[in-house]
Amino acid sequence: MTGVLLDNAPVAVLPGTAGRRHTGRARRLLGVLAPLALLGGWQGVSAGGLISTRLLPAPSTVLTSLQEFFVGERRRSFAGVVPYAGAGFEHLGASLTRCGVSWLLAVAVGITVGLLLGLSPLCRDLLDPALNALRAVPLFAWLPLVLIWFGIGEGAARALIFIGALWPVLVATADATARVPRAQVETARMLGTPRRAMWRAVYLPSALPEVLTGLRLSLTLAWTCVIVGELSGTTLGVGAMMNAARETGRTEQVVVGILVFATVGLTADLLLRGFSRRWVRWADR
Repeated sequence: MTGVLLDNAPVAVLPGTAGRRHTGRARRLLGVLAPLALLGGWQGVSAGGLISTRLLPAPSTVLTSLQEFFVGERRRSFAGVVPYAGAGFEHLGASLTRCGVSWLLAVAVGITVGLLLGLSPLCRDLLDPALNALRAVPLFAWLPLVLIWFGIGEGAARALIFIGALWPVLVATADATARVPRAQVETARMLGTPRRAMWRAVYLPSALPEVLTGLRLSLTLAWTCVIVGELSGTTLGVGAMMNAARETGRTEQVVVGILVFATVGLTADLLLRGFSRRWVRWADR
């Protein structure tokens, strides 16, 4: 270990720290350069006429359509018609509300049921086979039944998002709780922790890293399920806009929807990852 002088105070520098910093910066730079290279290749393919613009519009066309989506002059929309120009924030707000409400409900149910499965062998024996069977059902297979139950519109969309978001957090919570070291449980009992408080004092904190990983997967799935939910007949939402664009052959609008989904999904994951690190910082020590 060597010492360097910073503001007249010696600071210890671990060997290899500078190298790790440079490596981290290089990786972040690659993370920026890769999308730029993809964008350049996309523009080259479009400019060279190597692929029909109907199948893959040029980036400039998509950018113009993106601008129209969010800040274009709002046109009158008729009942049952999905608006596009100037309706971007309205569509995005509708999708985020559906996703947020359904995801929070899925988290509450998933953590509760997951704790029951992890803490109670009786609950695990009773519920585990049925839950595993339901978890194997594809989301699209639920669509006809959900439409029968909730009808076309908001209820069906939220139900489908809830189903998609439920399983990652439920499975992560159940597995992590069941694997809590027995020594921790016995130590807590020796220290006088009441049995009814054991889940809060021992099981949940010990399982928290895996639970938070389940939350990240659940949030990603909830956001990807938005488009499935919005195929149920809604007229507001990014997925509804993309479906209407597909029906009218507006490929550039479909690509705009993909970019919006990608940007919001990445932002949400980064925020949840940063939040998670603050809660499980102790697990890395």
